[in-house]
Amino acid sequence: MGEVMKLPLIFMIVLNIAIKMSVGIYILHVFHHKKSRKSLLIWAFAWFFAAFSILFDIIEIHHLNAIFRALSASLFFFGVLILISEEAFYFQTNILYLLAFAPFLLASYVVAITKTGSISEWTITIGVSYGISGIYMISSGILMLPFSKVYKQRAKLLAVSFILYGIHIVDYTFLRKVSWFAPMGFLIGTTLTIMIAYSMIKFVRAGQFQKIPEKEKPKMLAEELESGILIIDEKKYKEIREMLQDTNVLLLSRDLSNVPERWDIYFITHITGRNIRAISPTNLARIVELINRYLRHMKEMKQKGIIIIDCLEYLIMYNSFEAVAKFLSSIRDYIMMYEGTLILVTNPSVWSEKEWALLKRLLS
Repeated sequence: MGEVMKLPLIFMIVLNIAIKMSVGIYILHVFHHKKSRKSLLIWAFAWFFAAFSILFDIIEIHHLNAIFRALSASLFFFGVLILISEEAFYFQTNILYLLAFAPFLLASYVVAITKTGSISEWTITIGVSYGISGIYMISSGILMLPFSKVYKQRAKLLAVSFILYGIHIVDYTFLRKVSWFAPMGFLIGTTLTIMIAYSMIKFVRAGQFQKIPEKEKPKMLAEELESGILIIDEKKYKEIREMLQDTNVLLLSRDLSNVPERWDIYFITHITGRNIRAISPTNLARIVELINRYLRHMKEMKQKGIIIIDCLEYLIMYNSFEAVAKFLSSIRDYIMMYEGTLILVTNPSVWSEKEWALLKRLLS
C-alpha cells in the first residue's frame, strides 16, 4: 500500500479475503456432493482467484493482481455459461449480443484512463485488466437475469450482485490511487463481496438447483414422421417412443410398462380385465377394424394416425404366417388410404429368410 494502513482498513482487507476463500471452499464442498454441477467447480476457483487478486494488490505485485483479477472474472462468466447449459431451460442469444460491444466499451474505458493524465505501468496493467474484468462481471449478471423465471428472487439478487460488483471493479482504476477514497473503496468492495457471497450461497442452496434438470428429450410431431410402414428393432423403438411421447399413438402391445400417457394402448392377450383394454391375439379381424376406425377418426381430425405393433411374434404363435400376412396386408391398405404410419417392432432373426423376404415385399 506504501503507507501504514489503519486498523479498520486492515480488517476489511482480511475480511474480504476470508469471505472469498470461505465461499470458494463452501462452493467446492457443494460440488463434491453435486458433481453433475460443473458450474460449481468453476465458481469455486473464481472465488479463490478473486482472493489472490486482493492479496497481490496489497503486497503490490501488480502483474499478478491483474492476471488473477481477470481470471476470476473469466471464471465467473464461464460458470454462468455452464449453468445455462446445465439448466437447459433457456438460452437467449440476444443477451450475448451485448458482448459484441465489449471492444467498444474497453476502448472507451482506455481512452477515459488516458484522459486522467496519469499514464503509468500500473495504470495500463491494472486499468485494462480491471476494465475487461468489470465488463465480464456485468455481463455475467445480465446473463443471470433470465434465471429468475425459475429461481425468482434468488437469481435476481445474484444477477444484481454480479452487475454491481462489475461496476465497482471498473471504477477501481480511477479511484484506487485517491487516498481519501481508498478506505471507502475497500468498504464498498467488502460490502459487495458479502452481497455476492450471500446471493450465490442462497442460489446454490435452492431446491431447484439441488436437483439438476434433465436435458429436454427430443420430440417429434406426427407430421414429421414419414407416412407408410416402418420396420424397426427394439433399440430404434425406444428412441421413437421418447420422441413421440407427446403424440397421439395407437399401440398394440404385450408390454404395458413405459407407455407414454398420451398413447392409446390395447393389450394383446387372452386374459380380460376391468382396468385394461384387451384383444385376443386370434381376433385379427377386430384389430383391423380398430385400426380402421382409429385412422378414419384421425383423418377427420386432420391429424396423422400412427399405429405401433410390437408383438408380431406373439401373433404368429396363435395364427399361421399366412393369416398374419393377410392381416398386415389389410392394415397396409388402410395406412395408404388414410396416409398414416404403421411402425412394426420386430427383429429379422425371429423370422425365416422366406418369411422375412415375403414380409418386406408385402409391406413395401
